[in-house]
Amino acid sequence: MEPVAVFALAFIFAAALIKTRGWHLKLTGDSDLAGVQKVHGVSVPRVGGVAVFGSLALFVGTTCLLGKSDASNELLILVLACSLPAFGSGLIEDMTKAVVPVVRLAMSMMSALLGYLLLSASVGRTGIEPFDHLLQFAVVAMPLTLVAVAGVSNAINLIDGYNGLASGVSCAALLGMGALGYEAGDMVIVELSLVCVAALLGFMMWNFPLGRIFLGDGGAYFAGFVVAELALLLVVRNRSISPWSVLLLIGYPVTETLFSIARRRFISRTPAAEPDARHLHHLVYRWVALQPWSTDTRLGDLRNPLTTIVLWTLNAGAVVPAVCLHDDEPAAMAWLAGFVLVYSALYGSLYRSGSPVTGFVQRPWIEL
Repeated sequence: MEPVAVFALAFIFAAALIKTRGWHLKLTGDSDLAGVQKVHGVSVPRVGGVAVFGSLALFVGTTCLLGKSDASNELLILVLACSLPAFGSGLIEDMTKAVVPVVRLAMSMMSALLGYLLLSASVGRTGIEPFDHLLQFAVVAMPLTLVAVAGVSNAINLIDGYNGLASGVSCAALLGMGALGYEAGDMVIVELSLVCVAALLGFMMWNFPLGRIFLGDGGAYFAGFVVAELALLLVVRNRSISPWSVLLLIGYPVTETLFSIARRRFISRTPAAEPDARHLHHLVYRWVALQPWSTDTRLGDLRNPLTTIVLWTLNAGAVVPAVCLHDDEPAAMAWLAGFVLVYSALYGSLYRSGSPVTGFVQRPWIEL
C-alpha cells in the first residue's frame, strides 16, 4: 500500500498547487511564453517537483514518526537528503529564473558527491576489465560518478519539453530498475523504485495530457538524480546485473544529451548550455504539427501529448530490451549501439524534412 499512499499524496499536492495558483503564479508560473523552446500558450505553475519531492518526504517522515521505518525507507531518506542541492537549485530557478546553468550543474554534482559519500553510489563497474581496475581508486571513481549523476540529472531536465515526457521517461527507467531489482532479489531497490514511480504518477495525472502543472527544473533535476542514484545502487548491490543494461534503461535521455552537446559544439558552434529548438522532441512536435489532422480542434490540441507518446514509444525501444538483456552484457552493448543509430537516423530524417519548429504554440485544452 506504500506506493498507493505516495501516489495519493503527490496527486493532492499537485492539485493544491493548481488550485492555489492565483496566489503564487507570479512567482511559480512559466511566463516566458516566447522562449525558443516554449510551446505552451498560457502561464502554468512549474513547481510540480514540489509535489513529487513533498509526497516522498511526507511519506517517509510519517513512517518514521509511526515507528514503521524499514531499510527501503531509510535509503529513501538518504536519497532525499542527498538530492537537496540539485532539487533546491532547480526550484529556485523555477521561481526566480536567475540561477545560471553552471550553478545548477555544480549543485547536481554536489548532490552526486553526497550520494557517493552517504550512499556509496558510485560508478564502480563497467564490464570492461582494464577500466574496472581503475575504478577501484577513488581518484578515478569519484569524479566519474559526479559527472555521470549530474549528466543524468541534466538529461532528464533537457527532455522536459512536453507534457509527461520527462516524468514518463523517468517512470519507465525506474520501473525497469524495479524489474531488474526483482530479478536480482533486491527488494529494497524494488520498493524504492515503486514509491518514486508512484510520486511521479501522482504528479502526471495533472501534467499529462492537459499540462495544468509542469515538472519544472527542480522536479526534473530531482527525478534525474533519483534515476541516476538508483541505477548506480542497482549495479553496486547486484553483480548479476549488467551495467550496460542499466545504461540502456536511460538510453534515450543520455543519447539526447550527448547528441545535443555534440551538435551545439561542432555544428551550431554555440555554447553547450544555450537553449535551442533542435532537440528530437522539437522535431517530433513539428512533424506532428504539420499533419493535416493536427489542426482539428474538436478534441483539443493533440500535438503536445502525441509528441510525448511518440517519444515514449522510442524510449520503450531501449527500456524493454534493457530488462530482457540484464545478464547478457554483449547483447546489451549491441542494442545500445543500435538504439543510438536509430536515434540518429530518426533525427536526421526529421531534420531534413524541414526547418526546426518555430512559431507553433499550443492551444490550451482547458481554461487554466
